[in-house]
Amino acid sequence: MEAASSSGSASQESARAGLSAKQVRLRLAFLSALGHGLLESGQNTRQTESALERYGRGLGLDGLVLNSFGRMLLLEAVTHDGATVSLSGAARSLDAIDCTRARDLGCLADSTVEDARHWPDPSAAREHLTAARQEVERLRDTATPWWVVTLGLTLLAFFISMQIGVSWQAWVSAALVQLITSLTGVAISGLRLPRLFAIAVQSCAAGAFATALVQLGFVDPVGAAAAIAVNWLLLLPLPQIIGAVTDAIESDHLSAMTRVASVAVAAGGIAIGGGFTFALGELLGMAHPRLDALPTLPWYLVLVFSALGAVANAFANGGRLPLVRPAALLGLVTGAVNQVLVLAVGLPAVWASSLSAVVLGVLSAALVKRTGYPSQVLALMGITGALLPGIPVFFGILQAMGGGNAAEHFGTAAVISLGIGTGVALGVHLAGLRRSAG
Repeated sequence: MEAASSSGSASQESARAGLSAKQVRLRLAFLSALGHGLLESGQNTRQTESALERYGRGLGLDGLVLNSFGRMLLLEAVTHDGATVSLSGAARSLDAIDCTRARDLGCLADSTVEDARHWPDPSAAREHLTAARQEVERLRDTATPWWVVTLGLTLLAFFISMQIGVSWQAWVSAALVQLITSLTGVAISGLRLPRLFAIAVQSCAAGAFATALVQLGFVDPVGAAAAIAVNWLLLLPLPQIIGAVTDAIESDHLSAMTRVASVAVAAGGIAIGGGFTFALGELLGMAHPRLDALPTLPWYLVLVFSALGAVANAFANGGRLPLVRPAALLGLVTGAVNQVLVLAVGLPAVWASSLSAVVLGVLSAALVKRTGYPSQVLALMGITGALLPGIPVFFGILQAMGGGNAAEHFGTAAVISLGIGTGVALGVHLAGLRRSAG
């Protein structure tokens, strides 16, 4: 997707900058590594392109031309003598979020562009750009310690299950099941399994452990179903849903399809684990659980658990202390809006979640400059804090365990997820229009 002016304009602007082929290539190498790092840290395609355009102008590449194709990124610029220099490469993945890395990459790029105004000569520029690119590569190779991610996901599963209700045994079971899933993922990471099989193994491990908890008498089948529902939600790459909708809105259909494929692969792995879990329950003669209604929590407890869930998700996605307060705020506000729409206005869950997601998108965009985190990263905090479609998935699992038709409930969960992604993308877009008008 082209995101700059024509080559003729690029030639004139680069000529004014007086950049040689080597100087242009140094800048493109830095921007290329930066772009890949941003994509790998949770930025969507359009956000990455906008950032690279801004940084390119700051480095004297006003005529920078960008083309993106899924994970591929192509950068092109023209030297002072009219020669074209291009550089291409691919991000390692698009299905991960690392809040701290995304923020650190942005801070590094900002400081590099700011320092570029004071570089005395091409030699100094080469030295600084080389060092900056090496720092970008170092950041790309860093990852949040697995135990921090595991702890964050375990706490997140606990708080999400509290929003579903059921019983305290179900809450603890959800945390334990998520812990086993995360540890299984760490254990098989060295095998470098395709994503479909890796998620299938994790999902099967979760189902087997939940079944074991039922057999041991710690939790009843209904509580186990709630624990499995939460685990399935956390195995889905939720940021990809938001990114896919955003890319589709920006007419970047290839990137959108890449993200949709990632979600589909994860769903396929979960389906394999679900089939294994249901078959295991039948083999052991487990009673078919039935539940017509969930126990409801007071609205104020829902808000508390929404804020705590958002904070836990911040740590699960590589966030640190600077992200705690914004995450709690986003979870609290999103949960409050959702509760008002459901309890006071009486809207169905699909519409309430979608409209709450619009508010979340607007608020996330407003906090970008204040926090230094991308809007997509901030939006994820509020989603997992308050809007996950846990109840439809939960009832779907109960229906499947009881031999009933679960398609309606799983379909509702899919529609809610799509509505959340669309709502967040719309909210971010509206915030952008407001900034442009202002």
